[in-house]
Amino acid sequence: MFLSLYPTDCEETREGVVDAARALGAEVFTSLHIPESDDLASYGTYLADLHRREGLNFCADISPTTLQKLSIGLDDLTLLHEWGVGIVRIDFGFTTDQVRRIADDGGFRIAINASTLTQAELDALDGIDLVAWHNYYPRPETGLSTGFFTNQNRLLADRGCAIYSFFPGEVSFRAPLGLGLPTLEHQRHRNAYVNHLELATLAPGTGAGCAEGTLLPHHLEWIGRYERTGEITVPVAGLDPAVSFLLDGARALRIEGTGISHRIEGTRQPRNATRILNADSREAGSLQMDTERTGRYCGEIHLMTTDRPLTADQVRVGQIATPYRGLVDLLRPGAAVRFVRA
Repeated sequence: MFLSLYPTDCEETREGVVDAARALGAEVFTSLHIPESDDLASYGTYLADLHRREGLNFCADISPTTLQKLSIGLDDLTLLHEWGVGIVRIDFGFTTDQVRRIADDGGFRIAINASTLTQAELDALDGIDLVAWHNYYPRPETGLSTGFFTNQNRLLADRGCAIYSFFPGEVSFRAPLGLGLPTLEHQRHRNAYVNHLELATLAPGTGAGCAEGTLLPHHLEWIGRYERTGEITVPVAGLDPAVSFLLDGARALRIEGTGISHRIEGTRQPRNATRILNADSREAGSLQMDTERTGRYCGEIHLMTTDRPLTADQVRVGQIATPYRGLVDLLRPGAAVRFVRA
């Protein structure tokens, strides 16, 4: 995961981002061509201090206006290296030859705009060490669709590009509208932890990061665990005491995909629910336990992935907590999960 810093951030936001980046060992995205930022030199001094003191490294959005404000040219970009910038993201304003000069003479990795890139532009940049960084979209209803996002990623993956994308913050929201900064439109007002996991699922092996401020502490913890171990934290509610053992460490979902439920490994053992709290159906996201009617399957717990009618063969023993119900569509057979109380 990466985090984002901007020249216009307040001191409280900056401190929160730096603390989170330190804890996660995260990369940091920043922009050096925000129109509202007049004193880039002072901001650069701040970045340089973070680079020396915290070991933070930056991907910086730049444009010709950035160089004008700093009174530097393409042949004199060492200042950016001093600030800890190792990747420059180039969206507009530079020719292909200039991009090559920035890469070859300046010694920077080049981040291209993954959301707008075409095959022809990729061909023109052949031979340059590229990464691909998506846009974020401040105005509602202008973010990418999942289909377009997937197609762009396929184009870039075929070239071996690392891909990065944004999801909105949940502690503070940036100007100009303060309505979230997503790459994918449907993620604009949604749970940040689920957003992160969805981006990781849609584009395995790529980077996903917070576009503004930071996240709730428990979400940072869960994301950190996922990136270190691959374990997916699943917050649950209404857990029956008979299955409280689910909270003891990581569990595996069985490898066989049924399209109906994920069977949780190591749960098959005769036991009875303390209370029967069946709902109108065995709905997706609920935890259902096999009853003694199923014989040797008694006690096995299923995480439902589709709605199914009630049956005497199973009873409800809990559910994924409502804010995290989007995890149902993101869990895959064989995944390692860690159940926690919401």
